[in-house]
Amino acid sequence: MEATRKTAIFKNSLFGLVLALLLLPWLEQNEHLFQPKLLGGAQPQTENVPFSIDKWNSAAFQEGQEAYIKDHFGLRPFMVRFYNEVFDRLFGEFQANGVVQGKDGYLFEENYLLATSGQDYLGADSINALVGQLALVQQDLQKKGKQLMVCLAPGKGTFYADQMPAGYKWNGSTGRNHPDFVRALLLEQIPLFDVQTWFMQMKPNAPYPLFPKTGIHWSSYGEYLVADSLIRHIAKLTAKPLPTLQLTSIELDEQPRDRDDDIELGMNLLRNLPDFKMAYPQFKIMPVRDAKKQPKVLVIGDSFFYGMYNWGMMNHVFIGGEFWYYNHERLVPNKPTTYIEDMKNYAAELQKFDVVVLLLTEANFPRFGFEMMSRYLKN
Repeated sequence: MEATRKTAIFKNSLFGLVLALLLLPWLEQNEHLFQPKLLGGAQPQTENVPFSIDKWNSAAFQEGQEAYIKDHFGLRPFMVRFYNEVFDRLFGEFQANGVVQGKDGYLFEENYLLATSGQDYLGADSINALVGQLALVQQDLQKKGKQLMVCLAPGKGTFYADQMPAGYKWNGSTGRNHPDFVRALLLEQIPLFDVQTWFMQMKPNAPYPLFPKTGIHWSSYGEYLVADSLIRHIAKLTAKPLPTLQLTSIELDEQPRDRDDDIELGMNLLRNLPDFKMAYPQFKIMPVRDAKKQPKVLVIGDSFFYGMYNWGMMNHVFIGGEFWYYNHERLVPNKPTTYIEDMKNYAAELQKFDVVVLLLTEANFPRFGFEMMSRYLKN
């Protein structure tokens, strides 16, 4: 009799525990009992579909609610991290798209490894044709008193080639985009800021990391060096004054800040991956005496410029400038995002600026220009 009672208590307790676990996500969604760490990366934006008879009859309400609950159920951040952690621990698989782990825990995105290994090589003829188109744009801008320059951002694969997986090593049997683009740009006499070569030259003696271990972009320290040099390049090219950056101090931190662990954040694991100490420059912006003489700057580029845009490059240095992100989103400080495809006259809009900077990392060389040349020359 006693054994039967204990068995009943155990079964009831187990049932209660399972029921509580099943109800926990619902309770969290409605009562917010916990404060789980938010997920990194892009998150679903499904909307909560309101009930109506028409939407019920068409099944739009049911389907909408199913999608909304799937993306917003309680404890979703924890569940996603738990799922990703299990796959990593048991199978060595990352659920983040395109993420590859190299030696010693270094994280890469595959397109950077393809660039380093030459697997995305365009070929000399294609590179010459793209740069030739850019030269036509440059010549037309120069007739109107405008300037154009190219900034080649480095790639993490090339910078940390020794930490890449063996399958992505360059075997020398094919060309690579970076050296051929540099050669073609110099041949066309297009002003060039080759950050990749500069970083590789600095790497042996750099006092702080120029690239992080678990992020894909240049480090905050590297970004500061590039921003300072980019400003000087543009001021020299246009012979017009620009504000300068004045370093006040450098903070060191064992925990990466800003975008220095953006790959890891997008992986959404439960644990924190090992990093190394990173440097964070603190600086102030020194304005020019006559701001009316400053050149108006347009940057057409990828995410390597996003960090500078976020800390206010267009607000405080390239005043009146714009950032055309991937030549798709038109980003202007303190204004809603618009889209390049909606422009009626692309060339006329581009010609409003004194200098146009094309900035991209080697992983985006297959998309060199982001269709800027074809859109400009079409008008």
